Amino acid sequence: MPHVVLLGTVSVDDIFNGLKSVFIRNESGILKTDTSYMSRDKTAILIEALTIEGGVKRSFFVMIGRRDDGVVVRIYPGSDVEKTAGVKSILSDIAKQLLMAFPKLAIGETNLQEFLK
Repeated sequence: MPHVVLLGTVSVDDIFNGLKSVFIRNESGILKTDTSYMSRDKTAILIEALTIEGGVKRSFFVMIGRRDDGVVVRIYPGSDVEKTAGVKSILSDIAKQLLMAFPKLAIGETNLQEFLK
């Protein structure tokens, strides 16, 4: 499952308040995020995401979840979506956005190294 662990201290509430939508249109298609939802206990954020690649539309949720050592950006476990380049790009773009907004965070475990460059 594609994911990026970001190590460091940051509150999920701060992430939620600073989160910006992703919108990328290129020759491969369209990648975008829309509405975000935070859990009542402020430990997780769900983000509606959409990719259109090669004329195929995929909707799924991105999850940002708190961990003891930081946060993880991944596909929501209940989502059944093909892990295309566009899906992985959305995850990595959100992770890069968090790294820019919260400079004390650092990349930990990930299987999206090539998308984080």
